[in-house]
Amino acid sequence: MRLLNMLRDKIKNLDSKTKKIMHRGFLFSFFLCVLSALSLLTYEIIYGIPSLFYIGISLFRTSLMFACMFFICGIGFDSIKKETI
Repeated sequence: MRLLNMLRDKIKNLDSKTKKIMHRGFLFSFFLCVLSALSLLTYEIIYGIPSLFYIGISLFRTSLMFACMFFICGIGFDSIKKETI
């Protein structure tokens, strides 16, 4: 519970520019996730193109990795920025 409270406080105290970059990164990740879902849905309907499945899964993994990296790097960058100021 303390860990969640600590993360919530860090997110509340983020710099506005960092929050903006993180928000845009999450939107980009969401767009990739929707694109991968459409690719997997197309594969489910057509079912004849196995490359479409691999493209969809790869896009989904990439979108999740981008979302995690934007979150982790945003918090890390903000803490380094506050430490140097």
